[in-house]
Amino acid sequence: MQNLDVTIVGAGSAGLTLALLLAELGLSIAIIEKGAAPELATPAYQRVSALNPASMRVLSKLGVWQGIAAQAAPYSQMQVWEADSFGRIAFSAEPPQLPELGWICDNEAIRQQLYLQVQQQPTIQWYFNVEISQLAQTERDVLVQLNNGQILLSQLLVGADGVNSFVRQQQQLPLTHWDYNQQAIVAVIACEEAHQATARQAFLATGPLALLPLPDANLCSIVWSADTDRAKALMALDDNAFNQALTAASQSVLGCLSLHSTRQAYPLKMRYASEWVRGRVLLVADAAHSIHPLAGQGMNLGLMDVAALAQILGKQLTAGKPLYEARALQAYQRWRKAQAQSMIATMEAFKRGFSNDLAPLKLLRGAGLVLADKLPGVKQKLMAAALGNSGDLPEIAKY
Repeated sequence: MQNLDVTIVGAGSAGLTLALLLAELGLSIAIIEKGAAPELATPAYQRVSALNPASMRVLSKLGVWQGIAAQAAPYSQMQVWEADSFGRIAFSAEPPQLPELGWICDNEAIRQQLYLQVQQQPTIQWYFNVEISQLAQTERDVLVQLNNGQILLSQLLVGADGVNSFVRQQQQLPLTHWDYNQQAIVAVIACEEAHQATARQAFLATGPLALLPLPDANLCSIVWSADTDRAKALMALDDNAFNQALTAASQSVLGCLSLHSTRQAYPLKMRYASEWVRGRVLLVADAAHSIHPLAGQGMNLGLMDVAALAQILGKQLTAGKPLYEARALQAYQRWRKAQAQSMIATMEAFKRGFSNDLAPLKLLRGAGLVLADKLPGVKQKLMAAALGNSGDLPEIAKY
């Protein structure tokens, strides 16, 4: 039997980042993961995230950013437009204060670098390829029994185990969800023209298409979110026909596009836990919320969750108060639920706003994009949101 301060269920980027943040507070931590441990390998860039400067600051302070950045593609420009419309807006970095707008990172490469750092921390234990056979909490602790017979007792348990969270389901935390009725098609593509470190997004009537730059100047990762029927039709095309459809959808902004990897598609759903805390158990990141990928903010939102939680627990320790104090855990829930609700509402507004192809609305959208591009105050607010510099940030994520 092991006695610990915190047990973290899930060894994704959020769970591993939380473990490192809590280790810096001197806490003893166990990480439980039903899958295999991350292994160092050449990134495939099949599933990527756009990390913003706020997330970069968190990862830098943990000593893992250098390894992540070595395999990431920084982008200094962003272009957004509506297909078959005059509406467009562009953002540019402003060196030397802001050399990049963000970085396109391979999801597994992020985990690999975090795990390398986790292995250097004497107060962190990890258990991979295991499942939880029993989870129970009392007034004094949370008990976890693994299917290998190991028993862990801790003051707190954090569910960082993704959209289909076992912890959320086991604790019967209520979930609000709806189907976006879209699928996201992801792949690596070769571009006839160099991407020039620019992230691009086109809003189509059936869903947005993102072209995300990779370290190779002529490779991009795509996230093509399309209505379910359209996505299924695209997945049924042979490679040549898909290439033609993709090039047309991108309006040939990078010339002819062609598949450089296999295609994968996954359904898009919004999930939001209406309660994130129950006793000594709480949720973070995708276990608490998942959003549409059109702005690439899912990973950033989860990293801010764990940074906020670590900040609150750190204040508890400094004040000599227990980690599991209800007031502190409720403060975390209020803080991060407000940020998640705001992001979910924004993504839903974008999706609904650009999915209507009526001519008057299309004209209004085009005019709105052009106006936003010309008005400095509006554009600065949009850029601050994209950079992760707006909202109530944890201290570690601030400049």
